[in-house]
Amino acid sequence: MGRGMHARSCSSMLLGLLLMSACATPFEDTGNVRPDAGTGDYDLPSIPYTVDAGAPIDAAKETWTFVPVPDAHCANGSSTGMAINLTDRSKRVFVFLAGGGACWEAAACALGTATHITDTMGADPVLAEAQAADLAVLFDRANPQNPFRDASFVYVPYCTGDLHAGTRVHTYDWFGPKNVEHVGARNLDAYLRRLQPTFPEADRVWLAGISAGGYGATFNAWRVQKALPWARVDVLNDSGLIIDTAGDGRYGTLRANWGVEFPPGCTGCDAGLSAVLGASARLLTAPRRHAMLGYLQDGTISTYFGLNGAQVQAGLEAARASAEPNVKTFYLPGNPHVLLAHPDAATGAGLTVRAWLQQFAGDDPAWSHAGP
Repeated sequence: MGRGMHARSCSSMLLGLLLMSACATPFEDTGNVRPDAGTGDYDLPSIPYTVDAGAPIDAAKETWTFVPVPDAHCANGSSTGMAINLTDRSKRVFVFLAGGGACWEAAACALGTATHITDTMGADPVLAEAQAADLAVLFDRANPQNPFRDASFVYVPYCTGDLHAGTRVHTYDWFGPKNVEHVGARNLDAYLRRLQPTFPEADRVWLAGISAGGYGATFNAWRVQKALPWARVDVLNDSGLIIDTAGDGRYGTLRANWGVEFPPGCTGCDAGLSAVLGASARLLTAPRRHAMLGYLQDGTISTYFGLNGAQVQAGLEAARASAEPNVKTFYLPGNPHVLLAHPDAATGAGLTVRAWLQQFAGDDPAWSHAGP
């Protein structure tokens, strides 16, 4: 699930549902948002989220800079950071969560079904990933067809194997006991401590991701909106397909081993992944937009989730049929993984991935479900 598109067969009690921050903070979200940011359940005081803000990031404009974040950890316990590319072109921010598989059992983690699960992600690998050619569709400032070109960019690496949603350290029996820090959700907290003071005037935030990062964007949209209440947060999820896994126990195992943190108040998230999309959209209501793209029989997702192609398609069709009004889907037939790798691929009606993204980002009223 991600840029590495690793695929191995993988097979849990809910340990974490609501975020409870123990940090004192100079900023606390009290639900006061810009009138044009819309309203939603997210801004209820009953959802506790505070940011212990650090120093704003000071970096050269329109060049990639690595920002070490000591409180953000990879699975091997080492600290990591994020890459940032600031601009004065607009007050908009594009935050990208990297993908790269997942693992919730010892054998799968040992086989590398989650990228960077044993790696240390310092400046060199993070900057190399942020500037990879396959992300130019999102980060190319010179391309007039890129609707995000005038935003400040943030690249969040992925080295926790947990869809950016975990909160705990789990010990696997992997050639002996091995601690794996599935702390993707906690890492987002650490990043937001730097991003909040860096973007005090942001008016629009796109939280995006591919595959595992797409799941992370859907899981964490409420968190980013709470941290930046003065901005409108939209979600762009490519191939993090929010459908249920096979009913063989794997979902319970990953929930337990990761300590998954769901959108607050989600009904049904402990029973099935498909509930997460609606929960996120109901927390961040219109005019905020939630976009989910995918191939109808995605072979990578089918392998991880223990499904066949027809079952993946049925799950995606059900997600579209039950989607909240501010959720739209773009589907193409077939079993590849990641649509942004083919931005000029088109539906039968001739609408390309790139054109649909332009509608999404530009608040085009024509933006709607597309593809079969």
